Amino acid sequence: MIIFGSGSAHIKTATAKNATCENCGNQDTLSFSIYRKHAHIFWIPIFPLNKTGASQCSHCQQVLKPKQMPDNLKRKYEDFKSDAKGPIWQFVGLFLIACLIGFAGYSSGQDKENTAKYFAEPAIGDVYEYRIETGSYSTMKVMEVTEDSLYMSFNDYEISKSSRIYKIDKEENYPEEAYGVSRQDLQAMKADGDLLEIQRD
Repeated sequence: MIIFGSGSAHIKTATAKNATCENCGNQDTLSFSIYRKHAHIFWIPIFPLNKTGASQCSHCQQVLKPKQMPDNLKRKYEDFKSDAKGPIWQFVGLFLIACLIGFAGYSSGQDKENTAKYFAEPAIGDVYEYRIETGSYSTMKVMEVTEDSLYMSFNDYEISKSSRIYKIDKEENYPEEAYGVSRQDLQAMKADGDLLEIQRD
């Protein structure tokens, strides 16, 4: 279950210069407080939202939201709000997402590089992940390598999603019988996109 919502962080509080409280008539007793909201997932801030705030008089304690402020005070408030910068930690979720995307891209590139290397230099024990004509996915394990063919033990099971192939890649799922597959046929599978990845321990 994904828990998401919003929170807020206090940014800045300062005296409103040359401002008079219309409620009690005192000058330089008004202060502005600014908060910035942020969206969060599992209480981890993802990105900031809007800034909001209020004014408060230290003498009469009157609190005014922006829509309640007289025009002259509201202009000062808007200027103060625009200058108030929020905390960097409200972007931590975006930073983490960027790191995850970067890592996924690096990992994908590394997998492709390894697959190309293993395809060119096959070894006993390599596991080939491939797509079956029915649209399902399975694996085959290299049992013997010759100059023009690889002898494969074909997994007894198949699965509907390529991302779950690891669930059927178990030693007990590979029978002792091995069948020869020419390197030419494997090259055709690779060209057609039916050969997905090659795993090597």
